[in-house]
Formats: sequence, C-alpha cells, structure tokens
Amino acid sequence: MNGAFSLLLLCSIGAAMAGVHNVQLWHCDHEAASQTWSDDTCLEHSRKCVHLRPDRGMTLRDGHSDTKIAHDSQSGRISDPSGKHCLQAPHAVGELTLTMQDCSDARAQQWVRAGKHLQPASPSSSNLCLDATQTPCDNAPFNTYAYCNMSLSLVLRVTDLLERMQTPEKIGQLGTGAAAISRLQIPSYQWWSEGLHGVAGSPGVHFGPPTSNATSFPQVINLGATFNSSMVHYMGSIISTEARAFANVGHAGLTYFAPNINIFRDPRWGRGQETPGEDPYLTSKYAQNFVNGMQFGDASSYFKVVATCKHYAAYDLENWNHVDRFHFNANVSDQDFVESYFPAFQACSPLAGSIMCSYNAVNGVPSCANNFLNNQMARGQFGFHGYVVSDCGAVGRIMSAHAYTKTPEDTVAAALHGGCDLDCGGFYPKNTQTALDKKTITESDLDFAVGRLFAFRMLLGMFDSPVHQPYEEIGLDQISTKAHQDAALEAARESMVLLKNAGSVLPMTSKSTLKIACIGPNSAASATMQGNYHGTAPYLITPAQGLGNYGTVTQVEGCDVKCTDTSKFKDATDAAAAADAVVLVVGLDQGQESEGHDRTEITLPGNQTGLIAAVAAASKGPVVLVVMTGGPVDISAAKANEKIPAIIWAGYPGQSGGTAIADVIFGTYNPGGRLPYTIYPGDYVNQISMFDMSFRSKPGRTYKFYTGEAVYSFGDGLSYTTFSYEWSADFTASAPTLLSNSELKLKDGVNYRVTVKNTGKLLGDDAVLAYMTSSVPDAPMKQLFGFQRVKLAPGGSLDIFFDSPAETFSTVDDKGERYILPATYTVSIGKLHHTITTHGDPVHLPVKKQEPHPLLKDLV
Repeated sequence: MNGAFSLLLLCSIGAAMAGVHNVQLWHCDHEAASQTWSDDTCLEHSRKCVHLRPDRGMTLRDGHSDTKIAHDSQSGRISDPSGKHCLQAPHAVGELTLTMQDCSDARAQQWVRAGKHLQPASPSSSNLCLDATQTPCDNAPFNTYAYCNMSLSLVLRVTDLLERMQTPEKIGQLGTGAAAISRLQIPSYQWWSEGLHGVAGSPGVHFGPPTSNATSFPQVINLGATFNSSMVHYMGSIISTEARAFANVGHAGLTYFAPNINIFRDPRWGRGQETPGEDPYLTSKYAQNFVNGMQFGDASSYFKVVATCKHYAAYDLENWNHVDRFHFNANVSDQDFVESYFPAFQACSPLAGSIMCSYNAVNGVPSCANNFLNNQMARGQFGFHGYVVSDCGAVGRIMSAHAYTKTPEDTVAAALHGGCDLDCGGFYPKNTQTALDKKTITESDLDFAVGRLFAFRMLLGMFDSPVHQPYEEIGLDQISTKAHQDAALEAARESMVLLKNAGSVLPMTSKSTLKIACIGPNSAASATMQGNYHGTAPYLITPAQGLGNYGTVTQVEGCDVKCTDTSKFKDATDAAAAADAVVLVVGLDQGQESEGHDRTEITLPGNQTGLIAAVAAASKGPVVLVVMTGGPVDISAAKANEKIPAIIWAGYPGQSGGTAIADVIFGTYNPGGRLPYTIYPGDYVNQISMFDMSFRSKPGRTYKFYTGEAVYSFGDGLSYTTFSYEWSADFTASAPTLLSNSELKLKDGVNYRVTVKNTGKLLGDDAVLAYMTSSVPDAPMKQLFGFQRVKLAPGGSLDIFFDSPAETFSTVDDKGERYILPATYTVSIGKLHHTITTHGDPVHLPVKKQEPHPLLKDLV
C-alpha cells in the first residue's frame, strides 16, 4: 500500500442497490479499468481496487450495529479467511458511509472483524488494499508535523508546510492544475470548478454516474430581476451543497469561479447575462448574499466551498470593433471606479476566499499585474484576505497580448508582485523557476502565493480528518432534491417581469378546451433557458411544455433565433389565426450573446420583429409576447402595438423556465420581478462606443446617467394586484429635514420605515425600491440605495426598513473622493418622497476598510 494515497478496495456486493451500478475501478498501480457492480454479486478481481473517494477519506460503519469502526492506516491491507463479510455501498457508489454485510461469496475479499475494528488477518497474503483515510495527515510521520496539527493557528500550519516544501514543489502549486507532492503525500488538486447558477461543466467538475445532473437555476440576470437577497443566498447555499456532494465522490473540486459581479455597463456585452444587472448597489448585495450562501454553512471552522468574485476589474467587453478582451485597455476615471466599478468588489472582498483578475488592462496595466487594483485597493482598502486567481490564460497574455512585459521571467514577476497568486493556465508552472534563477522574484514571493493557496486548502478541510467536518456527510441524495427543484422554479417565477398588461388581459383563464398557439424561435427552447456556464439539468421544461398544463398547445417556431428565413412565417400566422390565445416567445440565445461574442445591434435578430407583427395581425385572440434574452433588446414596436396587450421579460429562466412562464400567464403565480437593466432604443449603439468606459458620456449609461427615453427602465415591473406605501406611524416625514453636513455624518444617515399594503384582490409580491436623488451638479440622476421584496395577501401589510447611511448622501468627485456637499437630497420610495437639505462645509467620507470574515482574519 502506497501510504495515504493507495487506492480503495476491490470487492463488493450490491444487495442494497437497485440493479446494476457502474463504478470506477483502478488497478493498485493506478491504471484505470472498467467494472460493474450487480445485485448479489461480489467482484473477484483481487488485483483491482475500487476508487470511491480520490480526494478525501471514508467513514466505515458496522452494518449490524451501525457503530463506527476504525481502520488501521498503517497496515493498509485487510483479509478475512472466513469469507463472512464484504464491503457494500448501500445507496450509491461514493457515499461517505459504507456498510459491512454478510456475504457468502466473498472469495476475492477477505476480512477480519475484531470488536469495532477492522484488521488484517494476513496482509502478506493479499493484494487487496483499502484506503479509508486519504488526507495528507493520516499517516506517520506526516501526522506529527505542525501543519497537520488542527489545534495550531492557520498561519503556523501553513508556515510549517512551506518550510518542508522544496522549491519545485511550490512552483507546481501555482497553476490551477496543482501537482501532487508525493514526498509529502499531498494529492494533486484542480482549482477550476464552475458554479455560476448551479454546478457547471468545467475542468474540476465531472457529470456522469453517480453525479449525472445538478439543479440548474435561472441565469444570474434573472436573479437580479427578483430583487430578493434571500433567494440569492438560498441559491448559493444549494449550489455549494450540491458541489460538496459532487466533491465527496471525487467529481468536483471545492473552489468555484463564481459569482460574476461586473456591472452591465453596455447593452451589447455578451456576458451581461451572467451578472445581476446594471446597478452597483444591487450587484453588491448579490455578491454578499451569494458568497455567504456558497461559502459558509454549518461548520464554523471550515469553508463549505470557496467563491471567486470575478472579473476584477472594469471587465465588460468580449470582442467589439476588432478589439477583443485579451487586448482591450479599459481607461477608467477615479470617479467611475468608486461610483460604479468598485462597489461590488468592495462588498465581496471581506467575505470571498478568492478574486479573479480579468483579461483586460486597466489604465495601461493588465489586471493580473495591477498592483493598484489587487494590492492597494482589494487587500489594502477593501479588506480582502484571500487569493487572487487569473482568468484562464491571462498571466501569459500580460506579455503576449498586452506587451506589458518582454520576457517570461519579467511576466512572472509582474503578476506575482501585482498580487496574482494562482495562474489559471500553465505560465507560472513553466516559467517561475526561470524567474527565480534570473532573480526577478524571490522565494519569499513564491511563499506568499503558495501560502495563501494552502491556507484555503486547509480551510476547506483537505488536511483534516473527515470526522470533524459535517460537509463530509453531504451525500448524493442532496443533489437535485425536491426542495432544490422547487427553489429553482420559485427563482424563475420571481424573476418574471410583467412589462405590459393592457386591459388587464393577464392573467388568462385556463380551461381544457383552450387552444394556445406557442409561437416563436424560443417557443421550444430548452438549453437556451440555461444561458451560459450551466451544468446538466435534471430536466428542461420548454415554454410550450409549460403552457400544456393550461390548455391544448400548438407549437410553431416561425423562424430560428437568427430569423433570416421567413418561409415558415405562414405556419406561424395560420396557427395564430386558429388559436384562442397566442404566446409568442422571441429573443436571443448563446449564438447571439455569449463569452467572446458581443452584439453589434440591440434590436431583435433578423426578422423577429416582422414575425411578431405578422402573428399579432393574424391572431384572433390576445397575444402575449415573452422576451427570452440575457441582454436587453429593443421591443418598442411591440410595446406600441395594440394587438399585443401583454409583454413579459423572461430572461434565461433555467430548468423550470417553461413552467414559470406559463404559471405567470395563467395567474398561478403573480409576477413581482423588476427589470435589472435599462432597455434602450436600438439607435443607442450608434451613439456611444463600447470602448468608452465612462458612465457620463452622452447619452449616458444605465438608469443613473441615461438622458434619452428608455423603451423600459431599470426597476420597471407590474403586478396583478396593487400596493400602497405610507410612512410608518413612528416616522415623521411630512416636512423637509435640515441638517448640517457634519450632523449627517455623525448621525450616519437616516433610517426610513415604510408600511407596504396589498390593496388589490390577489396574493402578490412587491419589490420595494428606495432611490436617492440630489441637487449636486453632475451627480447621478437617481441611485438605488435599498430594496426589499415582500409577499402580501390581499389587505395584508408589512413595515419595512431602509437604512440610508451617510454614504447615500455623498457625491464622488473627479478624484474618486466621497464628500457630503451642501445640497438638497430626496429619498423616493414609490410615490413617497422625503427631502433633506444639508448645509455647511463639505465633509469627506474616507473608505471604510471592512473587517474580514472570522475564518479569514489571520490571513494576509
């Protein structure tokens, strides 16, 4: 047996499993082979070992008394001449719990049971090996080293490990495919796993038995539209639970490249769909709640997984006007940094274990070599205590794309000194030794980076006994559970945005004889509903399938998403003419917007607008337009078309998208989502360059600065019921408030209390949004400073609170400094308004460095 990393056993029965279950088998010399477990059959391949957990340990239980039993990791081999016992996985291969069962045909596997312990009867006579403990600290002499001592501080443990590592071993840790250190029995590790809105395909994640699927939530832009921080937190918790279940059978890592918290600055951006939207405050709250949900759970001493806030910084261009993201230099003012590009990362930094530096350069310096961004701001001012990982290939592109450096050794130095600890790629592993030899870096530089990386492997529990880690108990039965599927459906429902409902045509009434024509390029969309960065969903319910719950459906595409071929328009118009109601599902897909691909137009592709007009003209019943997109599209023609009384924005709604769309149309669910971005007129793309990073450049970017007439605005959204807002009885806002600037700072803002009441006839959700406007010249026209989603029955009411800290009343100057200036400020919550007038000298508000999460406080 080769120490802690010898492979797991040989022979098992499947009496408690249904049917045949495929597992991964390995020769004891690490060569893979194929094998099957069947009911009541013990494998008799005595030289093969079943590798159930490649990265962690096992807990064995006695099947008769269900008490814990131990395994002597020093002996390694186990035999039982009596042949009475063999190893069984009771539900699915790879579970944390294995069971001992009677087995009369265990000739290939020999066991001895002595009390609560398993022990080898004759190790020398067997080639079978059982690895029940696969952490680097299970065997002597390693378990005597300080880095294995759980009672010591994280800093002491990491320091001890670094002192024992040789330089080539350290270098081998600097890429996302970290090498094994066989001398210390430390296994290899893949840092790159994806989990943007569900465990997703990536180098660290494997979809295949027994992890064939994972819950697929709506795309992130949809979660932004919910304006529901609790849902975001819950989604993060579900994703990390399923991630742990994947990891506990060796099918995923524990470090995830999510969330994407860049600001959706320009409507053409192909990856805006991955973000919560265009508002910095909304995105900041998303970052906090997603990261907390992902990383922290029941085990106070360990991370559940590590979340990575990306892409830092000012990344929002893929490939536009012959310039791609690898070569783009984002010129960003200090004012725009502080107002728009930094807030979400500032919110993320004290919590997240990781930040990803982006491909682009910022003000002439590649992000992954940018000392100002990574060290001065993230670590120095924002309270970041984690590791920085490059976007994949970004370290090498410091030299090859940006020409910021001329040699590999200088590139390594620029990136390490610029704060990038981990290379998603092979540039560091290939060139760091040369950098050491040529003295562009020192061993100390190496230790800083490698030390941070091993600190997080320890915080994830990779060096500690599974006995102390509740996350090790998360099994395969925690993947795609009924509760998780319900959450994905609820998130999709909450994200639906009702933009138009002329004559209250919605909700429709369901009846078995209702004939519904479901028409359009996304009428039968399946994978399109997942957006990008998705995994294998347990199911995908198309719009046509969802509508089938409410009537008889005829589904006709009319054209594909590109919609350059109009030959099937007649099929669509014929179906519309024959139906009682039409649901027209149009929009985009990943061929139109995606990573590496920006749009040049923000109108609907091809002749989709013509299809809409033709179907509306032919329809004898109401037409509901459903817009399935990540980024905004100009639907002004449909908005103005009286033959289209209802419009729903659906985003990319995930595995239950069709159900959610249909439930909203027929009133099973009352919509309460709000637009997470501005829908601009199509000509907007001719008025401003994607290269222009300023939010104030005419005609302005986002609802905060756009001076034109939007098709629909950020925060728009209707309901089937009505709500009223009143100031709560104990909050006096009948008259303007007069404060000095210094008083406002000392008060740390003003607290608002509002009573929200459902004045309609239906149960419904309301996303209550709080905005600030000011008379300060060049300030944002308005800006969100609070939101809360509430669910109220007819006649029900609820008091909600909004804190407006002093920063809410501040203005960012052209040097990136915040001041409270003498001015008039108006808080608007629905139709409620409260004015505060300030006077006196300007008061400076310095950046408040946030305290890191307790698990991170010892890291530097």
